[in-house]
Amino acid sequence: MTTITKERLQWLANISGRDDIDDIDGGEIRELALIALASLEAEPVASCIIEDGGMCVDGGGEYVSHSLPGGTFQLYTASPVPVVPEGLVKAVRFYEQVKRENPPVETGAWKDAVEWVLKEACQAVNIRIKGE
Repeated sequence: MTTITKERLQWLANISGRDDIDDIDGGEIRELALIALASLEAEPVASCIIEDGGMCVDGGGEYVSHSLPGGTFQLYTASPVPVVPEGLVKAVRFYEQVKRENPPVETGAWKDAVEWVLKEACQAVNIRIKGE
């Protein structure tokens, strides 16, 4: 499955013309459709009842003081947000910069960028690189 970044979603949300959609691949379209479908089919995990300045979840437990408006509200889980280490983001940006500046040639900087991306990716999933 493709992972869509917040920046990419913002770009997709601001598309103004058909010419801009050439840069969208099928994986992104499928992922967006799956996200939309999942949100439409989501089931509440609990109900929150608010009355007379108190609140409880699913009618159980003690009422807790708050300043929310009264009523019954359905509560839904939030999708987990993937955490990308800042070092990996920097490594990928550096990798893309080197690739743009020296596309046909594998320079020392290119190899450094590839090694940096690999190291950061491995650290992101807690894998030690052999020899370190």
